[in-house]
Amino acid sequence: MAELVPRTIEWINVAPIRIAVRAESSASPAQVFAVLADHVRWPEWFPSVKNVTVIGAASGVGARRRVAIPGATIDEEFIVWEPAARWSFTGIAARPRFTKSLVEDCVLEKLGSGGTAITYTMCLDPPGAFRPLIKAIAGRVRANNTRALQNLARRAAAGGGGVAD
Repeated sequence: MAELVPRTIEWINVAPIRIAVRAESSASPAQVFAVLADHVRWPEWFPSVKNVTVIGAASGVGARRRVAIPGATIDEEFIVWEPAARWSFTGIAARPRFTKSLVEDCVLEKLGSGGTAITYTMCLDPPGAFRPLIKAIAGRVRANNTRALQNLARRAAAGGGGVAD
């Protein structure tokens, strides 16, 4: 695994590549957060996630996990853990090193209906060789992430969550 440059949440405002998607769920923010926090069940609703292994603590700032996606493995460390509100991580290592830095940020906002607006933003800083590739596949990544958020919204509404630390 190649080390990545860890970033703070503020980095999302200056990241070279940002891919944001949004969905709404009839579930409460706490219900949506419970599904997000159930790491090992991500492959059941996030199409590109093949496996998640928790490394150490499973919740809170500093918690870590290893995520396998087609063609890559990423070690992630949580930099924001605000139950029912916000959940973010930075990449700390990847194989292959397709990006120098990675932050993924999920913001949950309570809707007047009692449901939740879910905004998921992926921020990347790919090295020169990967930058054209990442830009070329950004539309597919956006579509995949949109499907994932729609699945997350349905799963949370159906009560498919795990822990809600």
